[in-house]
Order: sequence, then C-alpha cells, then structure tokens
Amino acid sequence: MSIVQLLIYGLVFGSILALLSSGFSLVYGVARVLNLAHGAFYLLSAYIIVWFVDGGLPYPLAIVAGLILITIIGAVTYISLIKPTEKYGEAVVMIVTFALAFFIQNAILLYEGSKIGELEPISLDLYISGGVWFYGILVSYQKIIILIATICILLFLILFIKKSKLGKSIRAVSQDKDAAQLMGINVDRILMITVAFSALLAGFAATLYTPETALYPQFGWDYLLLSMSVVILGGMGSLPGSVIGAFVISFAKYYVLIFIDNPLQTGYSGLVHLAVIFIMLIIRPRGILCKKERT
Repeated sequence: MSIVQLLIYGLVFGSILALLSSGFSLVYGVARVLNLAHGAFYLLSAYIIVWFVDGGLPYPLAIVAGLILITIIGAVTYISLIKPTEKYGEAVVMIVTFALAFFIQNAILLYEGSKIGELEPISLDLYISGGVWFYGILVSYQKIIILIATICILLFLILFIKKSKLGKSIRAVSQDKDAAQLMGINVDRILMITVAFSALLAGFAATLYTPETALYPQFGWDYLLLSMSVVILGGMGSLPGSVIGAFVISFAKYYVLIFIDNPLQTGYSGLVHLAVIFIMLIIRPRGILCKKERT
C-alpha cells in the first residue's frame, strides 16, 4: 500500500517539478541568468485563472487566457528587466528578478487581503471529478491528467528544441550568443521567447497542480527553491537532468512523508531536497547531467 502511494504521489509531484524546473533550467541554459521570479510566475498563473473565473469567464477559457497572459508577462519581464540589466552581470539580474517576485507576492497579498478581509488559500476546480482505484489507492482523474499532460508537454518541448527552426536557434544561442548573432539569429528575440516559454511552463505546472493542492501567495518562494534544487541536482542548464532531478527530489520528499513516522515529518520532507542537494554538491558538484560551460 505504502509503496503504491509513494509511486503515485512521487510521479505526480515529480511531473509538476519537471515542468517547473525545465522552464527555470531553459532560461539558465540559454541566457545564463537565474530568473528568481520563476516561482512567482507559477503563483501568478494560478491567481490569474481564479480572478478570471471570479470575473465570470468560463473555466476552460480562463485557463487559456491565464496561460497566454503569463506568457506575455514572461516576455515583458525579459524586455523590461532582464535585457537592460544582464550587461551588468548575473548578480544584478538576480536582484531585479527577486524584486519582481517580491512585488508580485505582495501585490497579491494586498489585493486578496483587501478583497476578503483575511488571506485564504486558493484552489482551482478539478478538471474531472472522481478517480480510479489502483491497488487500494484512489487515484483522482486530475492526477492522471497531470501525468498525461506532463508527458505530452515535455515531449513537445524536446521535439520543439531539437527539430523546429526556432528550437535550433535557441540551441545555437545557448551554445554561443556571438556566433549565433553572426549567423543572422536575432539573439534578443530568442532570449525573450525563451523567458516567455519558461513562464508558460510554470503556468502549465500551476494550472495542473493547483486543483490538487491549496496555494498561498508565499508559496511562490517554495516552488522557486524546489526548482533551483532540481536544476542544481540535475545539472545547470540540462533539461534531461532537470527531469531526472525532479523525480529524485519528489520521491525523496514523499518517502519521508509516507515511511517516516514522526510528528515533524512534514518539516523533514520540506528539507529533504536540501539534504539531497548537499550530498550531490559533495559527490558531483556540477549535477547529474551537467551542461558543459561555454568559454
């Protein structure tokens, strides 16, 4: 029974982490910047959909509108914040994107707090209610949708990067910006698309997982830390490494929750990814599938 629970919850949460960390890793791999607003994109995507639904928009249309809007916000973030500051170094970009994440969180806190008088968690509606029994465990249809959707999105991402003209341009920029520019590739446009696409991946993760869990404005930092942990574990800039790292951390987290009988098990599960990262930095500092640094 417990093994089945570990399998189900590890796969579901690992799928969400894979989507989330793939976007974070993609931006680092192409632009060589750490976008600390990535967790805020996850957070904002869910709230945007809730606001659209509260405004009377049908749920499916709210999801589409929310995903489009968060993609645009990602593009605007690159144009207005990352592009003007990246020439001053990675540290400045980190500070600016951290400030953006802090602004988004506090804007949501102020708006939600003033609207209802006190802050409450949000949760989106399940796409399909009910579920199926699997070895004595009820697996909701939402979990099944998460697994199927994640597989489809990640397969599309792989094919898009490897086969499409735009994907080849992204790969060229990730390998050498100057050489790509000499080949006629608009580097700024590619970087903008990359940040926008990473925001879209965060939006997909939020859209799929928020129906399964409650979400507070402060949770954006949790998902940012998880994404960073996955990327460090998998290898900075490596998409396959991010997918592997996502499932390693997910299964480690749920192993603690399911098998360790302790009143502090929730707290321990929240720290387990840090322990995994600490061990990895000692054994293999550049991660499981480290991406070769550009010279």
